[in-house]
Amino acid sequence: MAKTFKPVVLTANALEGGEAVWWTGAGWSPRFAEACPARSDAEARMFETLAAAPFFESQVVGPYLSEVELTGEGIRPGSRREAIRADAEPTFDYLVGAGARERAA
Repeated sequence: MAKTFKPVVLTANALEGGEAVWWTGAGWSPRFAEACPARSDAEARMFETLAAAPFFESQVVGPYLSEVELTGEGIRPGSRREAIRADAEPTFDYLVGAGARERAA
């Protein structure tokens, strides 16, 4: 039985700064919502070819394909890990303890 294709996006980390970035079809963006999803196996293979291109070595590190869900509102990360990367916010509060926020202000 053939494997069902699931949409993917090409993601990596910016060489300068290290933030998560996504391929838009025209360049890299730090905004997940601007990512260009591959909607077929052929498009996903094209993204893999792009990821291996020497041109990208001066822009990003560790490019890979990540599954996404296509919704009526746009795309959503396909895993918790990718949702955390797309959120670009800390996953916990750095200011722990009673009154820490007030002391930091």
